[in-house]
Amino acid sequence: MGLKKFIFGEDKKSESNAESAEQAGADSSEGKFNEPCALCGAAGTEKKWAGQYWHKKCMRKSKKIAKGMI
Repeated sequence: MGLKKFIFGEDKKSESNAESAEQAGADSSEGKFNEPCALCGAAGTEKKWAGQYWHKKCMRKSKKIAKGMI
């Protein structure tokens, strides 16, 4: 279960299928870990933070989202 799915629910997932598929192709060959990303769910993550694996791009997105919540 990704963080994006947890926050936005099932409805938003259909809109981001193209973005996830594009990112999955680019990140699956690269990355340190073979774990799914906490935000997008694609494999090939580069960072581990708070017990979850993240792409660098997804980590930046989540920080910007969190900044806007304050």
